[in-house]
Amino acid sequence: MILWIGGRAQGKLALAMQKWPDAKLLDLGEMEANGRDELLQFLENAPRDEWLIWNQFHLFVRRALSLGMEPSEIWEKVASFADERTELVVICDEIGNGIVPMEQEERRYREETGRMLCKLAVKADSVERIFCGIPVKIK
Repeated sequence: MILWIGGRAQGKLALAMQKWPDAKLLDLGEMEANGRDELLQFLENAPRDEWLIWNQFHLFVRRALSLGMEPSEIWEKVASFADERTELVVICDEIGNGIVPMEQEERRYREETGRMLCKLAVKADSVERIFCGIPVKIK
C-alpha cells in the first residue's frame, strides 16, 4: 500500500492517475452514501486484483463518523480493506492545519482522520507528501 497526503488541490490525484493510468478510481466524493450499509458497500465492491486509487480518504472518515460509526469500527474496515490489497494508493487531504474548528464534530473528524492516517502510515510500504504536484518521500 502507498499513502499520499497533501493539501487540497496540490495535484495528488493527477499525479496518481499519471503514474497508474490503468488504476481503478475509488472516490467517495463521486458517490452518495446515505446509510452505513451503503458506505460499507463502497469498500466491499472495490476490486481486489488490480491497482486501486482511493481518493479523498478523509471524506470516507467524515461520512462514516456522521453515520454514527465508531472510530474503532471505521479503522477495522479500513485496515481490512488495506490488508486485502497490495496494489493500493490511498490519497488524503491534509486537514489538520490551520484554525481549530469550533464545532466538536469538525474537530473529531480531523482528529480521527489523523489517527487513522498514522496507522495507515505504519502499514504502508511508502508514504509521500505531494506539494505543488511534486512528491516528497516520507517513508
